[in-house]
Amino acid sequence: MTGTRDLRRAALWTLPAVALVGVLLAVALASWVAAPRWDAVAMGAGGWLLALVLRGPIAAAVAKLPPGRAATIVGAASGPCEEVVRLLLVVTLVSGFPEVVWAGYGWAAIEIGYTMVNAVLIRSLLGKTDERSLAALAMLESAGVLRTDGPAWAAVERTGASLLHIGFTLLLAWNPWLVLVAAPVHTAVNLLAVRLAPVSLALTEALVTAAGIGAFVIGLAQW
Repeated sequence: MTGTRDLRRAALWTLPAVALVGVLLAVALASWVAAPRWDAVAMGAGGWLLALVLRGPIAAAVAKLPPGRAATIVGAASGPCEEVVRLLLVVTLVSGFPEVVWAGYGWAAIEIGYTMVNAVLIRSLLGKTDERSLAALAMLESAGVLRTDGPAWAAVERTGASLLHIGFTLLLAWNPWLVLVAAPVHTAVNLLAVRLAPVSLALTEALVTAAGIGAFVIGLAQW
């Protein structure tokens, strides 16, 4: 494993790196797309939290499985959970282009916050020597998470994922039946990230970013 001190520093730098993505994305949307709608941001964040709660029982059910298999199952479940909740959000709570865009941003923003919390937790694990902490660190290392260049890759990942969330929100608001496409695509992206990241993080993030840009551009084009 790379030096603990360097990894702790990397985990710390992940916080401003991903926070900057959220700030720059908000500025870009406010400047070039639509004026901020903070009520819609809150509803989007609430939707993400609800989806997290819905897949909680699945995560609990597979907790004792080997880490790789558990991550695959949770990743597969997150697509349908998130897209069904996103569909309910755009059908019942938000309407009109500005609200839809900012609801998508809220969904992305809270996931950025979740990434920051994870970075803090990872930093707290580094340096511990108890059995559970060492097992958790071994799992993170096998998944390709513990890297000194982690802040840069985290920023790239959050950019692609954020664009994907906004794009899917736009698409489902435009045509709710697209949930039948968004759910499996979302699942495919998640599974790709789980399986490919340990092999090539650069390729993984390139593909996730490409998917995010594609969803965002196609979503904008429909409005």
